[in-house]
Amino acid sequence: MIPLKKESVRLLKKCLKRQNPDLLHVLEKNENDFNEEIYNNLREIVCSELLENGFRNEQPNEYGIELENLIDELGRLFM
Repeated sequence: MIPLKKESVRLLKKCLKRQNPDLLHVLEKNENDFNEEIYNNLREIVCSELLENGFRNEQPNEYGIELENLIDELGRLFM
């Protein structure tokens, strides 16, 4: 399973359900099966969710801040 905090996994699932439900199966992969390409794809999906639902009056709302943190967390997994 992807090496994220439980809350981060929950948030990532929510993003995948909204943005690309066909990729939900990726979360069940073994941690060793993840590579930079997969992490980048997941970050792109979270970025799309952020752009669509994470701002109010051009400022990140609470949900947007959570998404920004998730983007950073995903980035740390492969950088």
